[in-house]
Amino acid sequence: MSFKQPLLRFGALVSLCSSAALAVDVYSPKYFHLGPEPTIDGLQAYDGNSITLDEANSVLTLDYASEVGGWPWVEFESPSSPVQIQLKYSEPYDGLALPQGDGPWLYCNGLMNSFRTETFNITDSGKTQSFFLQGGLRWQSITLIGNTPITIRNIGLKPSVSVSNPESLPGSFSTSKEMYEQVWSLGARAVQAACVDARSQPSTWEMSDEGALIRGQYPAVSALATIFANYTLEFSTKITAGGTGWRVAGGANGGYGAYFVLTSNKEGLTSTNITSLPENSLVAGYGFTLIDQAILASAPSQTYDISTTIEEDKWYSIKTMINATGYSISVDDQEIAFVSNTNFASYVDGTWGSGSLTEGNFGFAPYLNQEAYYKDVKVTAQNGTVIYQNPLTSTDILQEYAIASNEYAVCLDGAKRDREIWIGDFAHTGRIIAASSGRYDYVKSMIEFEFDWQYPPGPAYGLVPIQAYMGAGAEYREVYYPSEFGETDYQFFFLLVLTDYFSLTGDKDLLMKNWDGVKLLVQTLVDRYYDPASGLMASADASWFTAQGSQNATAPTALFAVALNQLVEVAAALGDSGTGATWSQLSTNITTAINDSLWNEALGAYSLSLTQPDDTAILATAFTIRAGMASSDRVASSIARISDVFLSIGYKDNSVTANSATTQLSPNTQGFLFESLFLAHIKYNVSADVVVPAIQNLSEVFWPKMVTQNEYYTGASWEYLYADGSPGIGVFTSLSHPWGGAPTYIFSNYILGVRTEWNAQAKSYEWVFAPAWDIAEGLGLEWAKGKVPLSTGGYIEAEWNVFTKGAKPTMSAQVVGNSNVKINMKERS
Repeated sequence: MSFKQPLLRFGALVSLCSSAALAVDVYSPKYFHLGPEPTIDGLQAYDGNSITLDEANSVLTLDYASEVGGWPWVEFESPSSPVQIQLKYSEPYDGLALPQGDGPWLYCNGLMNSFRTETFNITDSGKTQSFFLQGGLRWQSITLIGNTPITIRNIGLKPSVSVSNPESLPGSFSTSKEMYEQVWSLGARAVQAACVDARSQPSTWEMSDEGALIRGQYPAVSALATIFANYTLEFSTKITAGGTGWRVAGGANGGYGAYFVLTSNKEGLTSTNITSLPENSLVAGYGFTLIDQAILASAPSQTYDISTTIEEDKWYSIKTMINATGYSISVDDQEIAFVSNTNFASYVDGTWGSGSLTEGNFGFAPYLNQEAYYKDVKVTAQNGTVIYQNPLTSTDILQEYAIASNEYAVCLDGAKRDREIWIGDFAHTGRIIAASSGRYDYVKSMIEFEFDWQYPPGPAYGLVPIQAYMGAGAEYREVYYPSEFGETDYQFFFLLVLTDYFSLTGDKDLLMKNWDGVKLLVQTLVDRYYDPASGLMASADASWFTAQGSQNATAPTALFAVALNQLVEVAAALGDSGTGATWSQLSTNITTAINDSLWNEALGAYSLSLTQPDDTAILATAFTIRAGMASSDRVASSIARISDVFLSIGYKDNSVTANSATTQLSPNTQGFLFESLFLAHIKYNVSADVVVPAIQNLSEVFWPKMVTQNEYYTGASWEYLYADGSPGIGVFTSLSHPWGGAPTYIFSNYILGVRTEWNAQAKSYEWVFAPAWDIAEGLGLEWAKGKVPLSTGGYIEAEWNVFTKGAKPTMSAQVVGNSNVKINMKERS
């Protein structure tokens, strides 16, 4: 096998990936177009027939129709002479028009291709497969570089995830308005694309006795070097294609810092990347990488001509000495450049990096279309002491660099980015799974992962990570504090994940196994973040995602009460009445504090926070409703005031946010609001007339924007939207993001009407069939039917019909394939 190209011949990945059997063997394009440039118009059905690229028709546009992910491959006929082919990938169609596709994703390694373009050098016939997987995409282009024709026999992706069409899932939903079914399907596809089986995502490094073979990617950094400062990094490297790269003075959170690329004297594979990498040069950058990418800032790169000839397939010793003014780079003990840090100073960012030009970890990776071997790493402190040494020949180091194959089955925040384990996002994801794919094993595995990573005695004792890397090891969790523990209220969301899982499965064994961890986490949250003076959640070291950083705020405090209330029910089911009583009293105290100090009578809603009494937020409304802490009058009033934050198609997070073309509308936060509108009617008897307008807008205007715009459509839910309905961070937006898929479980739970409810007498949860009749009627829905998968096998199949307005509906439900589950049907009175 040759390692001189960033590819592997088909089938070479078998030894690298031990994933479970996937439902599909290949993802094939559904449509294509051959012409001089990419196009979205005039596509033809792809039938697998041969296609020839030539000088006149040099670009093949491929449409997979919806989100897929895996290892791209192309089968070629032998060209008359060597040919270079560039592949480009994107979720939105727009990305095909950009030099770098809709990437690169240079924020963290993510066990995927960091770039959205790659070039293959084709010399003979057969299948050529990328070494890297692409996390998620809908669109692909193949461009001929040069004028030598080449014929493509077949194209596809070897799956890294199992994505089925909605009609093939255990869960389903349909109703008399077809758009609702399409909106339901968004979350169902997103969780399939973002949830990965254990060991299904292989390491992006290959280890051997010769060292670590690393292809062009985002640098993976050592977890053991975060406190190193003013050090000298030495390593040996052998370039096998184009160049070699490394990072110093980086941060624990992704490695943001100084980055260097040393290129060889050979013309490499052609790249349309916007950064120039001249032959036989040193290119220096600072930040995430060598280019600016949307919200991920990087300093302009600097290029240094060098007098030393850098040959390929030859070992060199590289030395980087850090001092207060810059970085001295040597090759075989001869300085080739001194890189001043003057131009980097304004890019120092303690949020992403170490906050210092001289302090932080080191890591390795060449740039796009490059690859090199690395070995014999040594780091020496300023006093001459060797503080790190590693031959880079063993797979034992992969977790240290956060690029080991994933130990657990986990669900990521997005299919293409960030591909991190954001546990707060999972508050939606877990419930979407329960309504659609039925992969409760993912939910259980996520819970086990979090407790495996729960912080031991130390500065974060009891906390769980909120954005862990799937390739890292729990033994390094102390290194990632505080960077991986940053959004404080994501700890609260994890408690919802636990309790929602229990309500759906009744899995006492898992909860009992981790009950001490649950109690420790709750006590840690109280000790660290509960302010006895205000009775609210507030702390100088707390960062509240749900309140945009404000302390003594309604949303995070009410969210904690929601978690406590659900934990009280779990404690009762587990027979721990003492703990349940303690949590119940704390929830009561929080409820009193919020109602006494954060209800604004003049505003007619709960204030955003004590310091922003005249502002409100949709999560303040959502979580006070879900916590059961407001009177019916206050609930109705709060819902009436959400019109204050309406912008064009949906709801802003709060009234502080300005109205502009770049205002981001979050499907995540609106998902919590969405459910609270149903709860307001069901639990508080708020008239359907009050809640239906907002529900109808979210169901028929906001979420359908993800369905009706072909250039952005992926079949999955999105991360953000702008007010005009386009993706909310432009091309950078994740268009397969489970946190945006709340309608999947909300439609199943409240319109179809199949959900679990707490039975206080039995001290357990029971399945009920109880549609929100008046809301369904207000939405103009005439019927609904669907299936909800059960954790122990089988499913609940339900259906209702209303033939005339106000009439008693016909309804039926049955449990299929599981004799241990019963469903309580609640007819319309």
